[in-house]
Amino acid sequence: MNRPYLKFSILYIFLMIILFTMASFNVFYGLNKFPIFSWDEARHGVNAFEMLKKGNFIISTYRNKIDYWNLKPPLSFWATIAGYKISGFNPLGLRMFSAIFAMLTIIEVSLFVNKIYGKLATLISTVSLTTCTQFLINHSARTGDADSLFVFFFTSAILALLLSELNIKWLYVSGLAFSFAFLTKSWHAGNIALIMCLYLIFTGMYKELYLKNWFLLSLCMFVPILIWGGIRFQYDGIHFFKYMVTYDLLQRSSTSIEGHLGGWGYYFKILWTFFSLWIILLFVLAALNMKNVFPLRIKIDRYLIGIILWVITPLLLFTLAETKIRWYILPIYPALSIFIGLLAGKILRKGKLAVRFVLILTILLISMNYEFQIQAYIQHPIPKYHLALLQTIQGNPKFKGYHLYRFGYSKNMKWPQNTVLAAELYDNLQVEDGGYQDFLKSNKALLLVKNGQHNKRFIKLSHLKVISHNNWGYLVSKGK
Repeated sequence: MNRPYLKFSILYIFLMIILFTMASFNVFYGLNKFPIFSWDEARHGVNAFEMLKKGNFIISTYRNKIDYWNLKPPLSFWATIAGYKISGFNPLGLRMFSAIFAMLTIIEVSLFVNKIYGKLATLISTVSLTTCTQFLINHSARTGDADSLFVFFFTSAILALLLSELNIKWLYVSGLAFSFAFLTKSWHAGNIALIMCLYLIFTGMYKELYLKNWFLLSLCMFVPILIWGGIRFQYDGIHFFKYMVTYDLLQRSSTSIEGHLGGWGYYFKILWTFFSLWIILLFVLAALNMKNVFPLRIKIDRYLIGIILWVITPLLLFTLAETKIRWYILPIYPALSIFIGLLAGKILRKGKLAVRFVLILTILLISMNYEFQIQAYIQHPIPKYHLALLQTIQGNPKFKGYHLYRFGYSKNMKWPQNTVLAAELYDNLQVEDGGYQDFLKSNKALLLVKNGQHNKRFIKLSHLKVISHNNWGYLVSKGK
């Protein structure tokens, strides 16, 4: 090994250690300090907690009733349960495995790029994904949703598909990763199946497969799903599967449900919002190569075909679907990072010195800009004071199993999902529909009361006992 190469290898290892350290900080820092969001994260956390409490790891429930709204298979719930078992019933436990699988996604992208495109491309792909704000802070790495696990399996499936160029056994790994992706987020995994089909067709690889290969691939893709489906069927028949098809697939595709609207340019606006500087760099790099400004020709090989399909397929399918939700396109960020890395890597190896310098400076400035945004987010969590009230009695056996009511609320008003999760997670409380009169009728009950002079006088005149209070309001019980 010559001395310049040895020096570069040492520098490469040093820089990768810095990048993985930065990625770990971006993903894990302060997870336990961030409040629980009242969206999918809270619903997901309740499903996992009640699974663990009931000891039934197949049926997901919400407020102890079978959940026919969150229509996901159980794999992501199991990951959350594992987080609860390791870290306890707190936000860190809720989010632990989202963070772990985000790190694993960054690592597997780095390993693939290093193997196929070299060290320079690896550094750039890694820094691009490590500073991707949507991948990190929007419904993914730092939240207790199913998306981080899904992105990991999505990425694993496509990378394994590309590696089947080297060894056919990787194709079976791809099929198995598809199966796990389906068991994580249901029909979203259809993107993987379509990419696999298009890749096999466009590369001509389907001609190279024997009946044995098709059979083994089918086993890997569908047997785990069928096993889960058979077990689930024993509990509630076709009901869950019917809602999976009619609501989660057909309605989401054909109508804008739950107010999730958006036109044809919706996902391009999302990309621009979270990834614009990297997108601009990607187009500049592609344009420079296409115009042959530099003697750099990108060979249209199977890897590149797969990466392009990886980006285009989810964008197209989710654009055609009527329901538009910004985190649906999370799986394309690893592909975009790989694309940026391979294009920039080629220029850094063969471009002119001045161009290399400008490119390195540009990459540093872009990554620093996004890193500052990430740090601004993770260093300043927005508190949810009513959740903090519930956390003050965590571990107090006196209140275990109590019923929780809200002052000034009627029975037809839904509980915020994050409050449901906090009540169950922190104190094993049972949230109840209803207000003050229902609270009075219950033997073991707590009442949430918002701050205000009128409510403060009400607590005093009603002889209620204040358990805890903060800027939001009061947690009270019946006085004695």
